[in-house]
Amino acid sequence: MNNYVNEFLLEKSKKVSLFSYKPITLAVLAILFQLSASQMSFAADDSVIADLKSQIEQLKKELAASQQKNNPQTDLAASNTNVLASSPDQQVKKDEEEAKKIDGVVVTGKRQRKQKVLLDNLKDVPKSVSIVSGEELDRLGANNITEVLRRVGNVNFNYGNPRTGSLTLRGITTGSSDQIDPTIGTVLDGVSLGYTPLVNGYVFTDIDTVDVTRGPQGTQGGKPSNIGRITFNTKAPTFTPEANFALTYGEWNRLITSAVVGGPVIDDLLAWRGTFQREQGDGAYGNTFPDLKGRASYQNVDRTFGRVQFLLTPTDDFTAKLSLENQPKGSEFVNGLTVKHAEPTVFSDGVARPVASVDTTYKKYLRPWFNNDPTLWNTARDYYNNPVDVDNNGAIITGSKGATLNLNWHVAGHDLQSITGYRSHWFSAANDEGTPFDITKSGGYITDYSQISQEFRISSEKGKFVDYLAGLYFLSTDNDSISRTRYGNDAGAFQASDALYNSLATTGSGQTILKDSLNFAYKGTQTYVKNKSAALFAQADWHLSDPLTLNTGVRFSHEDRETSQGVLLLDPGVGSDFTTAFGNSSSTKAIAKGGAAAADRLAARYFGSTWANLSTAQQNQLLSGAQVRNGTLTPASLYPVTDAPAWEGNIKSWNASLTNKFNDTVSAYGTLQYGEKGGMSQFAVNGTTSTVDKEQTNGYELGLRLNLLNNTLTINSDIFLNDIKNFQTTVNIPDPIGTAAFLASNPSVSLADAQQFQSVVGNLPGVRVKGLEIDAAYTGLQNLTLSLSAAYNDAYYSKDTYLAKPNEVDSTGKVFQKYYNAKGSVLNSAPKFTANLAADYKVQVFGDKVFHTSADYKFTSSYATSPSSYDVYDAYGLLDLGVGIGRKDGLFDVSVVVKNLLNTSYHTDGWNSYTPNIPRWFGVTFKSKL
Repeated sequence: MNNYVNEFLLEKSKKVSLFSYKPITLAVLAILFQLSASQMSFAADDSVIADLKSQIEQLKKELAASQQKNNPQTDLAASNTNVLASSPDQQVKKDEEEAKKIDGVVVTGKRQRKQKVLLDNLKDVPKSVSIVSGEELDRLGANNITEVLRRVGNVNFNYGNPRTGSLTLRGITTGSSDQIDPTIGTVLDGVSLGYTPLVNGYVFTDIDTVDVTRGPQGTQGGKPSNIGRITFNTKAPTFTPEANFALTYGEWNRLITSAVVGGPVIDDLLAWRGTFQREQGDGAYGNTFPDLKGRASYQNVDRTFGRVQFLLTPTDDFTAKLSLENQPKGSEFVNGLTVKHAEPTVFSDGVARPVASVDTTYKKYLRPWFNNDPTLWNTARDYYNNPVDVDNNGAIITGSKGATLNLNWHVAGHDLQSITGYRSHWFSAANDEGTPFDITKSGGYITDYSQISQEFRISSEKGKFVDYLAGLYFLSTDNDSISRTRYGNDAGAFQASDALYNSLATTGSGQTILKDSLNFAYKGTQTYVKNKSAALFAQADWHLSDPLTLNTGVRFSHEDRETSQGVLLLDPGVGSDFTTAFGNSSSTKAIAKGGAAAADRLAARYFGSTWANLSTAQQNQLLSGAQVRNGTLTPASLYPVTDAPAWEGNIKSWNASLTNKFNDTVSAYGTLQYGEKGGMSQFAVNGTTSTVDKEQTNGYELGLRLNLLNNTLTINSDIFLNDIKNFQTTVNIPDPIGTAAFLASNPSVSLADAQQFQSVVGNLPGVRVKGLEIDAAYTGLQNLTLSLSAAYNDAYYSKDTYLAKPNEVDSTGKVFQKYYNAKGSVLNSAPKFTANLAADYKVQVFGDKVFHTSADYKFTSSYATSPSSYDVYDAYGLLDLGVGIGRKDGLFDVSVVVKNLLNTSYHTDGWNSYTPNIPRWFGVTFKSKL
């Protein structure tokens, strides 16, 4: 492409006067620099980007000044040549037309080959980086986190709603706990996000680039991250008028409308850019519950997003960009899409499981209470029949807002940068138990999160013996969340053990007691998390010789992390007197101290008498009601909101790397990286607290960068090793209260099988991941660009780590240990091989028309999501395809997009259920550019 441009310029220079030559040359330089800047807009080297942008703006201003000051008579006298018989305005107009022609050549090349140029620009970065352009995302309609990360190497989004979904990078998974810091960092337009759900539910539209930088990060600014960082850059305002529109209509009534409008407000002073997208559509799975049939579908989409940006350039040396975003709350049915199936009847060694332990949940629905109207529900017929047959399951509601102010000032040979960011996020779930009965409702989390950050950077000009960057960083986060469940009038009949159910369900009064024991009771865990972080960071590139550069960096942070929590009975419901009368025990057999009045009220309500005058059978029924209630609500686990001891301490990170350019086509680097993540305090059952230690990561990396085959093939590769000590993750520990409650409801189940666990954040002694990564792009075939991102990861527990055994392990032996040593075992959600192959073909047809097609194939080898052999994904591949045709000037374009073209089915079998994936989807997209 560059050769073609040079030839074009040379030919044009022979045909124009000196008057036109200078503006055209400046225009071409500006265009080429702008192309480079847009292609290099990634977080791996912010100082380089700032320097390029400064040069671009200066070239633009010189071009404008040249067009205003040039005089054809002066040029004629100086050159002593004939000039075109045209006025200055006409000549300027012609210069602009010539520049547009050149721009057309450059832009066409940019669209076809941008992925290769992006990789070329990483040759001086001594880190493992994968990058994808916004154009590639647009071609196949990738606008959510799942589809965006399918197109970036060695990173994956694990299925879930915006709160429970998690990121995996190099085989290491970071979850979405409110208290644990993300192990994988995310950055949006320079602002680090301290909460993974902020990016999980984000609408990715009008994106410039997405890059993944691997290994411990932090010495270049932002929030530190131990495994890597994902950076999203949106397109910024320009002084070139722009208006783009797109409309997509597809299966399941999917309608996506987007628009981008922008340009100068005041020439050379103020520009703006407005981005809007509305996506709405049904899901692939419907609710079969009669009252809700046709009213809601699962995996639907309901997202509205708007962003407006303003760019102020009052001088050549100062710019300010303000970005405001709003994603109003939308309702999407995600939770509750479950395909149920029978549990295995034997352990993994072939020994029969105790009958009482198999399908305990299913058997409760066999009770006459749930089968009294077989036309509505017949357990044997309906329980395993439909993925969604629910009465009270609500949608996931999410929304977010954001504001970012970027200030850049070039002064005294330095670039000063200020990044101020605000983000808020709202999440609400309303889950039920997954049946058409009124057992539970309004379950799940409500989370209200906000953060504010400030960062100052100073960087030197490039080209001296040492290029340096230093700065200050501050982040404050505030998270208010509650996890809750409200019980309905069928809850007692479901939660009761067989003995308690049989003692109550045989009489009218007993059935009423079953209903009232839990009806409208509302229990929740209220949690407040407040974190503060302040840091100093610095990084320097030491140019030891022309080919040899030493990169060093260091960071010191102070962390203050506070947690408060309480387990509360938010609403006692209609059965509060059961606990008042008989105490908190799930095996109570007598009136509690001070409970006589409540016992008399219960006797009067259900039998029209007093406690003393009730028969033994009647008294036992009231006691049974209390046992059902207490076994479910576990009143002994309640405690008021209490402060946990804060975790306060210092964390650090550093890196050192050496890069050698052997020649223009070969370079290599070696990198040592170290990072830490702050610890935390948390609550377990009964309000007890536990401390989580800080996490420490050592990273080692060797990389090779190649440009081959006459610069048509770019290969970036590396081998790496990451050692993590005190890895912070969610662990399961025994829950004595939950176990006692389960045994009370299921007394025939063995203690080993009845063992319940609670999920808390803890430290695992050691985790190691080693592997190989490669990113490549090839443009040696006319009109075709091929790109590849592939990785091999070996992620495993490197030290003694004791985990709970899965359900299929035989627990009937005389000696049974519930935990096992997982040292050497592969981590959850860590496939060995991943690869992404993308192809883009574009050719001019029918005169001014362009035919284009794009394909993206993502391969993932098999992996497990838990130690259970039933929670394994088989190897699978996903193919997306787009084919279209449009005008060369972009005024009209139409394309057909198919996602999951092969209709690949990928899910685990699960111990007793699984969530199905989204099947194949077709859509048609219309685009216009004015």
